[in-house]
Amino acid sequence: MDAPTYPLKPIHSIQALALALGESERLLERLAARADRMYRHVPQEKKGKKRDTYDAHDPLKRVQRKLVDRILSRAIFPKYLHGGIRDTKSPRSILSNAAVHAGAKYVILQDIKNFYPSISVDQVDALYRGLFGFGVTVSALLSSICTREGSTPQGASTSGYIANLIFWDVEPKIVRGLLDQGFQYSRFADDITISSSRQPSSDELSFIVSTVTGMLAAKGCYQKRAKLHMRVRGQGIQENDQTFKPLTVTGLSVYNSVPGLTKLERKRIRSAVRQLEVASDSVLDWKVLEPMYHRAMGRVGRLLACRHPDGEALKARLNVVKRSYQKPVLERYQQAFNATVPLESYTFASVPMEAVAPEQASGPLPWEL
Repeated sequence: MDAPTYPLKPIHSIQALALALGESERLLERLAARADRMYRHVPQEKKGKKRDTYDAHDPLKRVQRKLVDRILSRAIFPKYLHGGIRDTKSPRSILSNAAVHAGAKYVILQDIKNFYPSISVDQVDALYRGLFGFGVTVSALLSSICTREGSTPQGASTSGYIANLIFWDVEPKIVRGLLDQGFQYSRFADDITISSSRQPSSDELSFIVSTVTGMLAAKGCYQKRAKLHMRVRGQGIQENDQTFKPLTVTGLSVYNSVPGLTKLERKRIRSAVRQLEVASDSVLDWKVLEPMYHRAMGRVGRLLACRHPDGEALKARLNVVKRSYQKPVLERYQQAFNATVPLESYTFASVPMEAVAPEQASGPLPWEL
């Protein structure tokens, strides 16, 4: 059965954990006790909806990254997981996730409601004890280091791996059963997609929805009912403004046998790059433009993931803007001033010598007094 596994030796003591992470036992214990107070709140907004994300302060951030590099990323992830996984043999991305369902005749889209906050410290502790086989004290310490106020903080480097592995003991059996019935299954973080080359019966649909709902409930998670969609190939999804958008899986169209971005989305990405270029002509402070740059680069990243030929060109244009802000401040001001007021527009008035009083003309110069 294709399921998550941890191939390395389990860690049973804090001393062994400290050696594995290259940190002192005292530091790890102090971080576990104080982790709740070691995050910076970073609110995000996407499509008018606010999202709470958190950025860990050092040394907690450093330890979390070591935990990812030396333990969490060493797990073996099944092929049905695609979000934020390092796998050089079988690269995972939005493209690999959508490719599972490309050309399908019927697609079921499901979304997990408030996924990261729903993953409790107890579930993380059970993950370290069950999947990784770590000792009780080690699992308790790691679950404290990886959570904030009792839940998994979105934005922490460890959270994406925990989200991938949290259903380690219930998801594989469900996936195996769906495959046996001719369905395809994939999950990209909180996005679950199930597809088929045929239209399933109403009983099969009810079974699929209830089975996935039960899997989520087993870990204290719930399905976002507003994001549950069942669509025949070619059928769109109605938006809040009553318009329809093409069916996509992790942002990519699966209408054809090869997934890709819709024509409208490609146009929007080019527009985002152009907006940054235009804004850079009048904005001198990079801190003002940096959020716009990261949003545009994130959208260009989707083109790169799809290997679209426009991806590299748009990425280069964004980086040209970024590099231009690495010039000295005075040079930036001079460049903006020259662009606003051309030199040839200036007129220089001259004062005839006869207009100068004789005593002023023949007298000492100011710096000679």
